[in-house]
Amino acid sequence: MSRTALITGATGFVGGHLAERLAAEGWAVRALVRPTGDATRLQALGAELVPGALDDPAALAAGVAGADTVFHLAAATTAPDEEAYRRVNAEGTLNLARAVVGAEPRPRRLVYLSSYAACGPAPNGHPRRMDEPPAPVTAYGRSKLAGEEAAREAAAAGVELVVVRAPVVYGPGDRAFLPYYRLVQRSLAPVPGGAERPMQIVHVRDLARALVRAADAAPGTYAVAGPRTPTMAELGVEIGRALGTRPRRIPLPPGLVRAAGAFAERFGHVMGGAGVFGREKAEEMLAEAWVCDLAGSEVLLPPEEATPLAEGTAETARWYRTQGWL
Repeated sequence: MSRTALITGATGFVGGHLAERLAAEGWAVRALVRPTGDATRLQALGAELVPGALDDPAALAAGVAGADTVFHLAAATTAPDEEAYRRVNAEGTLNLARAVVGAEPRPRRLVYLSSYAACGPAPNGHPRRMDEPPAPVTAYGRSKLAGEEAAREAAAAGVELVVVRAPVVYGPGDRAFLPYYRLVQRSLAPVPGGAERPMQIVHVRDLARALVRAADAAPGTYAVAGPRTPTMAELGVEIGRALGTRPRRIPLPPGLVRAAGAFAERFGHVMGGAGVFGREKAEEMLAEAWVCDLAGSEVLLPPEEATPLAEGTAETARWYRTQGWL
């Protein structure tokens, strides 16, 4: 007998891959879809579409009804201010948690996709444990941490809760890394100057597999990432290999990174929307390290199953070229 999954954020980068993975494993897929969302990919999978958003109680009630597991991926990753982040990432999650608790029959489990930004960068380069007090450094991170707390309202009412904290996600369909690929294609690899700043990273298909496994793993909070921890400079080298270039490393003073973030943010607002890069992303780039302790997370993503970085960057480059993005 198939299990039913409700996905929020199913029209997004990670959500689309999760929907495909669930469908491939025999789940009945249901998706909460905003009127502006492109549901073409979901329709091709035969997913049931529930029109609505996180501020629509009736849509949430319809979406969670009869679902075994709710995968909550919808989030604001760029926003004009802290209140806008909180409205989606904290209040929206609370709305969903309450819909889950109020459903009859109630979904067995809630899987919440959080972020390394919620726990904050690794102090002194030591991998951050999941039981350490979080220390987010951006409004986005604080809102995702508030979202984790909101999701725990469902856990307090007896719903099984798994929180999955993810680092930078890349792979086919990603737009966030596209500008960097374009720079490396031109043999340019700008990186923040000073310390090397190691960072964990995860391929989107690996994350999708981990989220599906989270439907049956022990409740708790997990960090999910590939076993390799490259620096931004090393990542540029890998992307260069994938593109057939040898990019020249260009160290950027921290002040210049912050100024570029402020300029990009202001320019984005002038053009009528928030861009991928801004002051928040600048601060994240300048953090000492984005590394979490992966102990216990092998139940979601065994290290031997993780996509090697060289393979993942090459596949992403091929996909970009196929789409005409490079």
